[in-house]
Amino acid sequence: MRAIWRDGPIIRVTDDPGRVIGEFLGYALSAHVLSGRARGELAEDLAERFGPDGRGLTVPDLFVAYRATEPDDLPPELAEGTQADLGRAELWVLTRLRFGGRAEASAVVEGEELRRLLGEAL
Repeated sequence: MRAIWRDGPIIRVTDDPGRVIGEFLGYALSAHVLSGRARGELAEDLAERFGPDGRGLTVPDLFVAYRATEPDDLPPELAEGTQADLGRAELWVLTRLRFGGRAEASAVVEGEELRRLLGEAL
């Protein structure tokens, strides 16, 4: 089970070598700051977006988070280790897109853990 902590404005997550999960949490939570919405509204929106049938999140040109339902939904570099779980678990793919000289990187997180991390970060 991963844990989170804040390092100033940065969200850090254990077992996140590419820092993809921490960046995802930062983008997801920044929505309420940018929009001026209350935390409760953001919590409801995130619960809907990342529920088992949720639509995920896209930050154009920066980040995408979506539910993997088929083998082709998994990033090639992570498919071998997670493909067996695809039918048994609710898997979410978090991908930092290539920008600012940084390479694209992805992480796969089970739905229940993703929702727990979002809740803790709120």
